[in-house]
Amino acid sequence: MERVALVAGCWFLFWMIVGSTVGGLTGGAHGGVQNGIYFGAFSGAWWAVLTSFTWPWIMPESIQRWMDR
Repeated sequence: MERVALVAGCWFLFWMIVGSTVGGLTGGAHGGVQNGIYFGAFSGAWWAVLTSFTWPWIMPESIQRWMDR
């Protein structure tokens, strides 16, 4: 169970970093960067939740075998 939690944590972290980066770059001036990073992280969390249902199709076989051990 720890391996599944580790992969899920990395998955959420990846999408939150991607969302924060995109939000920060598109946030604009006058405090928009901070708000863009903040809201981008939450958007990334939603992307992580929505894409977690596609794990069986997109996860490499080596990670799948490692999680099943």
